[in-house]
Amino acid sequence: MAEEKKLSKATLVKNWLLTYSSETCYNYERLQGLGNTNAFVPVIRELYPGDEAKQAEELKNFLVFYNTEPSWMGTIINGITAAMEEKRANGAEITPDEVTTLRSALMGPMAGIGDTVSQSIAYPVLAGICIQLALAGNFAGPIIFEIAYKVLMLGLGYNMYMLGYNKGRDAIVDLLSTGVINKLLDAVSIVGLMVVGSMTASNVKLDLSFMNFTWANALGDIEFNVQSGVFDALLPGLLPLLVVLATWALLRKKVKPLMLIIIMFALGFLLVGIKGLCGAYA
Repeated sequence: MAEEKKLSKATLVKNWLLTYSSETCYNYERLQGLGNTNAFVPVIRELYPGDEAKQAEELKNFLVFYNTEPSWMGTIINGITAAMEEKRANGAEITPDEVTTLRSALMGPMAGIGDTVSQSIAYPVLAGICIQLALAGNFAGPIIFEIAYKVLMLGLGYNMYMLGYNKGRDAIVDLLSTGVINKLLDAVSIVGLMVVGSMTASNVKLDLSFMNFTWANALGDIEFNVQSGVFDALLPGLLPLLVVLATWALLRKKVKPLMLIIIMFALGFLLVGIKGLCGAYA
């Protein structure tokens, strides 16, 4: 009886690490196909040692269109694929077309989840925090960002890969059916929105303190400042909040970002003109 083939931990780690080179030789025909094929060279070599013709034949199965988020969540696909290839090498009734079909079916969902985690949550939250450190003169800001981002990416990517390998095709089913991913995304999104929202007061500036008026009467001079007498009295930071809410409202009405930038510039020029009329440049 032939000895059962088992992928070593070193090979699995190589496969996972090479996943990060999926966009190597990126092209319009296969996108990440060639880079992903390269990632499976260690797996195929260990499963079919000494048989170069068989190795070449198996690797050709990966030379198809492939495109997903390859760093954070998409690594689970390669983990599942490694498990399926291991079973195929041991005689399981799994065809190369079934492997390709499964990978193709998972590309879209994992790309959506992975891009949300990396680009909509991790990146803006970390960048927002570290930019504040940099603006405060702390040189550790960009260093902390780079280290924290890579630690989160590699940590999540490794665990997702191993989850895919250890549970095989059931991994993605369990992951999606239990709702863990959706709950995690909701929780982290809330935290991210809170962090970005709290940055509004410090990063969005709109100050009307130059609008200061003085009236003289029999009792003396009366001074009135629009900023301190109205807006700060109602709610400090009210004007930046109104700017953010107005921008959000325009975005909901499908106003294009370019038009929003033009509106911001026009508002800025208008305020500079009013400031000049108020004698701020005298």
